[in-house]
Amino acid sequence: MDYFANMGRVKELIKVLQPEILHAHYATSYGFLGGLTNYHPYIVSTWGMDVLGFPETSSLHRRLLIWNLSKADAVCATSRQLGKATDSYLHNESKSIITPFGADLSVFKPFEHDKKDSLTIGIVKSLEPKYGIEYLIRAFARVKKIKPNLKLLIVGSGSLRDELQKLAANLGISGQTRFAGRVPHDEVPNCLHQIDIFVNPSIHESETFGVAVLEASACELPVITSDIGGLPEVVQEGITGFLILPRDVEGLAEKLELLIQNADLRQKMGKAGREFVKKSYDWNENAKIMENLYDSLIKK
Repeated sequence: MDYFANMGRVKELIKVLQPEILHAHYATSYGFLGGLTNYHPYIVSTWGMDVLGFPETSSLHRRLLIWNLSKADAVCATSRQLGKATDSYLHNESKSIITPFGADLSVFKPFEHDKKDSLTIGIVKSLEPKYGIEYLIRAFARVKKIKPNLKLLIVGSGSLRDELQKLAANLGISGQTRFAGRVPHDEVPNCLHQIDIFVNPSIHESETFGVAVLEASACELPVITSDIGGLPEVVQEGITGFLILPRDVEGLAEKLELLIQNADLRQKMGKAGREFVKKSYDWNENAKIMENLYDSLIKK
């Protein structure tokens, strides 16, 4: 009902601003509001649960999503996985346009530092169920004695913080684990520079694009991530990192052990990761995809 209540305000803003394009991010809530304006050119970007969860709720939710997308002149998705899911709700064999986020290579870059006396495994994510941080903690507990001064750095805040801290305590790794809390995005590179191996153990399909993984790769870190959602698109298996099954503590521990014991492999994968980002996910190049879409719609 809030969206109906704000309809008048949105139309007034459009009248004042007279935008060349109206672009709604998230196909259900804002997509619904944007569709009601009947403004064109109009773009809708899907994000994840708006396509992967919302239409499964009921036939009414499904019809609403289809209607929202039908009002758009173009529909965008951030990954091939999400694009395929989005396409199933488009009419007349239309295809969504893939607009990946990318990483800013001038900001996320390798940092030379001497850390011979310690090695840090880390993650930068919200402490929420779908990111599977519990499984990283459990895997770390299995490898904690492989190398002296092995550490775990968890950057982010969320509803599971207390629960995850208790888990670390119960597994006897509180002394090796640091919960850094949420940091501003401009401080994320500094956090990544404290990490030697980056892990993204997500457990839900709504993880449709691995920005955090790309940022870690851009900093020349080897990555381990779940083979789920859009994450396989941002990791080259065995080259820039490893893909594991979701919730596979043993598999994650095995890959961690391999990287912990092999500095040359960590370095090789890290360098390959940055080259991969340069080639396919440079933020400046990815932004041009959206710019070109805007230009083409304006010209029409």
